[in-house]
Amino acid sequence: MNSRRKAFYRYLWITVISAIIGGVAGYMGMISRESDWNYEGVLKTIPVFLCTLLLIVIVVLMIITIIKYFKAKKYVKLSNDEDEEIYLLADKELSMVSSLNTIGQIIGMISIGLVIPMMIFWEPNGSKFIGIYSMILGMTVVVAFILYVIISTCLQVKTVDLIKKIYPEKKGYALEKKFEDVWLESADENERKKIGEASYYSFRITQKWFSWIMVIALFIGMFLPESYIFIILIGTVWIVQTISYLKKSRELEFKRK
Repeated sequence: MNSRRKAFYRYLWITVISAIIGGVAGYMGMISRESDWNYEGVLKTIPVFLCTLLLIVIVVLMIITIIKYFKAKKYVKLSNDEDEEIYLLADKELSMVSSLNTIGQIIGMISIGLVIPMMIFWEPNGSKFIGIYSMILGMTVVVAFILYVIISTCLQVKTVDLIKKIYPEKKGYALEKKFEDVWLESADENERKKIGEASYYSFRITQKWFSWIMVIALFIGMFLPESYIFIILIGTVWIVQTISYLKKSRELEFKRK
C-alpha cells in the first residue's frame, strides 16, 4: 500500500470517527436539555479550581523570572570582549526572561477572565465557604496580576538594556510604541531568519490548535447553546490570523518578483 493510499484511508477513518462522535454528542446534548443533568453546577466550580492553579503558576513564574534575570545580570558583569561563552550564557538567560514574561502575562489575563464567572458565588444565597474563598481568590488574583504586570514590565526594560550591552548594534527602548519594528530592523540576517522560522512554526501550531479548540467549542455548544459567543471569538481570531498570514505572504512573494 503506497503512501497516498494510506493517507487517504487515514483521512477517511478520521472523518468517520469524527462523524460518529459528533452524532453521539449531538444526541446527548439534545436529551440533556430534557433531563435533570447537573453539568452546569460542575462547570460553575471549574473557574475556581483553574484560578487557584493559575495563581500558583503566576507566582512561580515570577520567582523563576527574577532569578533568571539576576543570573543573566551576573554573567554580563563577569563577561568581557574576549569571553563569548559567558555572553552566550547571559543571552540565553535573558531570552528565557523575555519568554517567561510573555507567558506569564497571558496566563494573568486568563486568570483575570476567570474571576468574572466566579462572582456567581459571591451572592449571599450561595455556599458560604465557596463564596468567601472565591471572593478572596478573585481579589488576590487581581492584585497579583497588577503586580506581575508592573514587575514584568520593569524586568523587560532591564532585559532589553542588558541585551543591548551584549549586542551594541541592537536598537530600541522596550516601552516605545514601535519597539518591535525598531528591534527587528536592527537585527542581522541570521536573526531575522530565525524569527521567520519561529513565526511560521507558531503559525502551523496555532492553526492546528484552532481547529481542535473549535471542535471542542462546538461540542460544548451542544450542551450550552449560549456558548456560541466562544465559537464566534475563536473563529474571528482564527480567520484574522489566517488572512494576515496569507496577505503578508502574497506581499512578500510579489516584492520578490
